[in-house]
Amino acid sequence: MLVPVVRKIIDNKKCYIERVFPVEGLWEVKIGDFVEPFSRLGSCVFSQNKMVLPPDFKPYDIKSTEKFFYVDTLLGKIKKEKIFAPYDGTLKKLGDKKFIYEENPTKYFLLSGVWGTVKSLHGKTSALIETQSKDICFSFSTEFHSSGELVVFPNPSDILKKSYLENFVRGVKGKIIYIGNYVGLEVVKRAYELGAVAVIAGSSHTDSFDFAKKNGFSFGVFSGFGNIRTYEEIYKYLSSVSYRYVFFEGAKNILRIPVREEDLKKSDKEKKITEAENFKPDYVKNIEPGMKVQTLQKPYFGWFGVVDRVSESSIFVRFGSDERTVKIRLPNFLIIE
Repeated sequence: MLVPVVRKIIDNKKCYIERVFPVEGLWEVKIGDFVEPFSRLGSCVFSQNKMVLPPDFKPYDIKSTEKFFYVDTLLGKIKKEKIFAPYDGTLKKLGDKKFIYEENPTKYFLLSGVWGTVKSLHGKTSALIETQSKDICFSFSTEFHSSGELVVFPNPSDILKKSYLENFVRGVKGKIIYIGNYVGLEVVKRAYELGAVAVIAGSSHTDSFDFAKKNGFSFGVFSGFGNIRTYEEIYKYLSSVSYRYVFFEGAKNILRIPVREEDLKKSDKEKKITEAENFKPDYVKNIEPGMKVQTLQKPYFGWFGVVDRVSESSIFVRFGSDERTVKIRLPNFLIIE
């Protein structure tokens, strides 16, 4: 019985990562240099935070088009609410009577984020690094690009997810967050408001996807739409690389996780693949007992399990530690590798 094969985690032995300054900067590396994730590529100076104030904002004691304020000093009011400076910066009056508050320019260091070799430097703006990675495939993702530190939640309940966002993770801003087996619209909205650069999960509904797409927000699910558990191997791997700098590449439908070259060699050894072999993955395989599958038949739609035995037009699958088997008819399942 031939069945389609879906590869969720792919070893990528050669890929390129572009690292870009937010403004023009100065390089501290040259072509051919080997870099590690915390290697400094260069630096630039720019205002790293800004706050657009609403139309009903009334400034305090500003007589020109801009004024400097120290952190925690009074900027003005929005109706009866007092607004204080979140950092040292400048309050600027725009032409349409609106105001923006910008942090003082500070030095910013661009880090590599990967293990690899600098292949090219493009002026004072970007560097191209040759590296290797583990790529985890999304079932669906918005077509945006972002990068940041990966934070992995311990598959919390729906009630706890907002609490984790605001309390469990210190400084959500700039991070890519794995939220659990399922994420709802309200949690996606809150992560966006708190400044996370991406949210990933096992599954979600289309309203979350529509919100992310409308707001230019990186959002991806590994298992599909609905309420579907994350494939166990994906969750285990994400947990093992939590707090690593990773890359959300929505146009390619992948989460790219940089690894050391020796990590892939170890992976090849476990899979009994050698450098000399011209490995060509199969897109269909004969289903056999012991294989991991994703089922597409209600009430087990989206579940992951292990094949116990195979009959002429169906398979019998075990889910988790349950010794009972469930009959899944052809073609309602996929082989997962």
